[in-house]
This record gives sequence, C-alpha cells and structure tokens, in this order.
Amino acid sequence: MLRLNTFTNCGVMALLLASVACEKSVNEERNEAVNAQREADETAQAAANERGKEVAQANQEAAKEIGEARREAHEDSLKAVESEIEKTSGAQANANEEAKEAVDATREARMDLKKSTDSRLKKIDERTRELHQKVDGAGAQVSADVKSALGDIDRQSASVRSDLQRLETAPAQPLTEARTRIERSLDALEKSLDNLEDKL
Repeated sequence: MLRLNTFTNCGVMALLLASVACEKSVNEERNEAVNAQREADETAQAAANERGKEVAQANQEAAKEIGEARREAHEDSLKAVESEIEKTSGAQANANEEAKEAVDATREARMDLKKSTDSRLKKIDERTRELHQKVDGAGAQVSADVKSALGDIDRQSASVRSDLQRLETAPAQPLTEARTRIERSLDALEKSLDNLEDKL
C-alpha cells in the first residue's frame, strides 16, 4: 500500500506540478500574446506615423512645385507683357521716326518748291518790268491787247504768289498737287511773256 500511497502521492505531486506548469505556460502565453499585440500596435503606429510623414512631405513637395510653377508662369507672363510693350514701343518709335522723316522731307520739298518758284517769279518780274518800260516808252504805238495781256500777267503772277503763300500756311495741302498747279501757272506766265515779247 505504501506503494500505492507513494504512487498516489507521486501522482498528486505530478498533477500539481503539471498544473503549475500549465498555469505558468498560460500566463506566459497570455503575456507573450499581450507583448506581441503591443509590438504589433507599436509597429502599426510607427508605420502610420511614417505614412503620415511621407504624405505630409509629398504634400509639401507638391505645394512647393505648384508654387514654383505658378511663379514661373507669372514670370513668363510678365516677360511676355514686357516683350509686347517693348515691341509696341519699338514699333511706335519707328513710326514716330518715319513720320518725322516724312515731315522733314515734305518741309524740304516745300522749301525747294518755294525757292525754285521764287527764282522763276523773280525772272518773270524782271521780264514784266522790262515789258512795262517798253509799253510806257512806246506810247500810243502799243495796242490795248498788249497792255491787257501785261495786266493779266501781273494778276497771274500775284495768283502764283498767293498759291505759294497758302502752301506755306496750309500744311494739309498735298504738295504734289500744289507743285503741279504752281509749275503750270509759271509755265503759262513764261509763255505769255514770250508771246508779248514777240509782239513788241
């Protein structure tokens, strides 16, 4: 019996030991599970934090790139406006220069016309004076037609001078028309003088 008792005692002991071992093993497993869960939570939190940092960094980089693109677009726009202003200013400066050259050329052409007309009128006046002297010296021998023609020449000469004066004071008058009209009048005066001189 003693053996049975020993066996029972041993059995109880083994059972007790097994029970303690199982209890320790359950606690250890529970602790390991809690630790594993904590580590998983920490890993997940760290991963979430890392993702948040990456997203924030990506957003910052995107915002920076957008800002840079906007700045570049604004600069390009300003450059385009400046270029257009420069082109327009250049074109305006060229137009102003061309207008000035045209005005200067017209002024010079008018001065040339006045100079040549004055020269021709001076010669016509000299010839007319000489004809007046001949008519006055000839007395009754000169016909009324000659005296009338000489008066017409005086009036035509005065008319040419008036046209020349209008040309100087009325810049809007086209120069080519005035030149043509004045030269025709001068040609007609000179021809009339030639005819009168032939009659005397």
